[in-house]
Amino acid sequence: MERKINKKRYTIGLLVSGILDEFTKYVCKGVLQEAKAADVNIVVVPGKYIDRDLSGNQELRYEYQYTTIFSYLKKENIDALIVAAGTIGCFTTEGRIRGMLQRYAGVPCVLLASKLEGYRHVVFDNYQGIREGLEYLIRKGCRRFGMVGGSLENTDGCERRQAFIRTLESNGIPFQERMYVEGDYSRRGVTAFRKLLDENPDLEAVFCVNDETTIGFYEELKRRNRKPGKDIYVFGYDDTIVAAKANPSLSSVRADPGKLGEEALRIALKILRGEETEDGIVQTHFVKRDSVSRSWDEKERDVYGQNEGDTGFNDVFYWCLHEERQEQISLLKISYENMIQALSARPESETGAQGFSDRMPYVDEFLNLGGTAYADMDNLLTVLERIYRKLSGECRDDLTRLKLREFYTSVYKKIILSMNQHSGSLAEQKDKESYEMKLFVQNMLQFEKAREQNYGLLLKNLSWLHVKNACICLLPEPKLHLYGEDFEPEGELYLKAVLWQGEVHTVPADQQAMDVADLFENSHFPADERFERILLPLFSADMVYGALVCNMHESMYVNGEFLVNQISAAIKMLHLLQMNEAIQQQLEENLAALKMHNIELDNISKSDMLTGILNRRGFYDEAGALFARLRQQSKRALVLYVDMNNLKIINDRYGHEEGDFSLKLIGRFLQELVEGRGIAGRIGGDEYACLLEYEDVGDGREAAKKLHKQFARFNASSDKVYNVTVSVGECVVGPKDTFGLEDALAHADDQLYLEKQYRKKEVAK
Repeated sequence: MERKINKKRYTIGLLVSGILDEFTKYVCKGVLQEAKAADVNIVVVPGKYIDRDLSGNQELRYEYQYTTIFSYLKKENIDALIVAAGTIGCFTTEGRIRGMLQRYAGVPCVLLASKLEGYRHVVFDNYQGIREGLEYLIRKGCRRFGMVGGSLENTDGCERRQAFIRTLESNGIPFQERMYVEGDYSRRGVTAFRKLLDENPDLEAVFCVNDETTIGFYEELKRRNRKPGKDIYVFGYDDTIVAAKANPSLSSVRADPGKLGEEALRIALKILRGEETEDGIVQTHFVKRDSVSRSWDEKERDVYGQNEGDTGFNDVFYWCLHEERQEQISLLKISYENMIQALSARPESETGAQGFSDRMPYVDEFLNLGGTAYADMDNLLTVLERIYRKLSGECRDDLTRLKLREFYTSVYKKIILSMNQHSGSLAEQKDKESYEMKLFVQNMLQFEKAREQNYGLLLKNLSWLHVKNACICLLPEPKLHLYGEDFEPEGELYLKAVLWQGEVHTVPADQQAMDVADLFENSHFPADERFERILLPLFSADMVYGALVCNMHESMYVNGEFLVNQISAAIKMLHLLQMNEAIQQQLEENLAALKMHNIELDNISKSDMLTGILNRRGFYDEAGALFARLRQQSKRALVLYVDMNNLKIINDRYGHEEGDFSLKLIGRFLQELVEGRGIAGRIGGDEYACLLEYEDVGDGREAAKKLHKQFARFNASSDKVYNVTVSVGECVVGPKDTFGLEDALAHADDQLYLEKQYRKKEVAK
């Protein structure tokens, strides 16, 4: 532990998936709460998912770039790691997870929601809660069960499947493989949902591996006009906010991710201190809601009637148990328990005017402290209903019972009013945030030239996100990173700008170079203050620019990815401006040289110097004449728009000479295609066009197929280590068509764009 010499405080890295999901959010809160008590630094690293293939999802296809931030963690800048391997690796294999962990050799690692030999771990007791849920449904008479699971490479996915099978078999229900389908832990697993329902049309109950999956299953049931809790029983796992607010409310296995985080940090600290450690297990239990059609009596027995005097605070307010505002939560707990005690008092004969009104101040105090903002309202109303029914049965006369009913009517009205006020406050806050977000986006791109000071401007307007401390660290040059490739930042990082306590500082060029060991603690971030930070990637499409480090705040769970997108877009623009300025300078120098040698620009040849075919000017001149001649002769014309695939990748990987070779090869093949029938030209950097007389009766696709075959033959026989490929769009113009050459080229370009969306970026053979 060389890094701990002369250090006052440990720094622990928390590797998680996307911070937008509820599981990760509460894991983070649990770790942060325990870290504050233990006086430990925390760096949250939300790197999404390893090997998650989103090639079919255009909006998320570059999400894999989030995994690049895992590579910035080193034994030089972190003392120990907590790794949510179960979620990070839910789309990959155990071998890949082990490979990822191997990069942190020498750093103590505690796994969260996953088990791997050789590592300490903290996991849920997956059996307890699932068994409770299944046996409850079995007691209701259910015998035909189904399950939507997850990858069996994942510890939770495997154990939850085993719990499902064992519970059924121990209750005399044989398991059959058709009762189980594997989903992807998300609501998008429609294929799995349909398979389970189609192959088991008589299902009475279904267990889903997590709440997110269950919400997707709800949607499939809705499409089939089957109502959860009525036509089929359903329950999930995690008991997230989404579960309680679903329609109907979703029964679920309550598994507190915050407790996982707390226990994982405690184990990590024991390892660092050289103390004996054991693996941790967090208990779970089943929570019944409307999706299993429970009655009020069942609600009471579920949680609240188990121990005399139990107010059920932890079950009503379990979402806020790991909140940072612990002082406010403590006050709320006292007020809640006082209210429950006052409301539960045995009614005497209340025939006077006062009735039960002396109990109302306790309700008012609870509501004034924001009780409805934090409570699971389904559970809170269950508690109140239990108390009302109990007191109603104890009333000695009808008048007392009437006053009790009137009192509770007033209580419910106040609760509804409080909920409406809270909703209004949330709407007002959302409007304010929307306005500040609009200004943030507007100000983010208010620069026209590439200047170092612009990096400071990117950090200037983050107060609405409660970001007071941040820094932008960039790679020496943007790095190409394709899906499936390993990523490793090479050499030094460059600290471009720092935000500290709301003050922005642009770092001078000669002071920017920094080692990755100083990523979280450097001369710009005082080392004597405990910190909670988040590390976010900066990227655009397949180019990685670096990382953003900022203080961890509640706002990151909602707007962290938005911040990544905006800062990344701005950095990409700055990089493009830098390139544009360099090109502009080169052009000016070239123009000056041309003028010095008295070269007349109007006399430039119509031939492209690299490929030997027509250049843009030459193509449009000759194509215009040929197009008019074909139309005059009532002949059909074929227009092709051709674009080289992956020129940038070939240039970056293999050098510009290979890129030039590829461009010349395309020119040669196109010239052979049109030989004797038309013309071909290079009209842009990697764009070509052809116009030829078309005597066939087809739609022109045979020309594109011929080209693709020609390139395929070349790639199969050449000694190049890469493939040369093109995308082709076509347009056939008949004698009766009224549009011109430019319109035909535009239509062909549209067809090319459609084909290019399905191209692969793998160029290596």
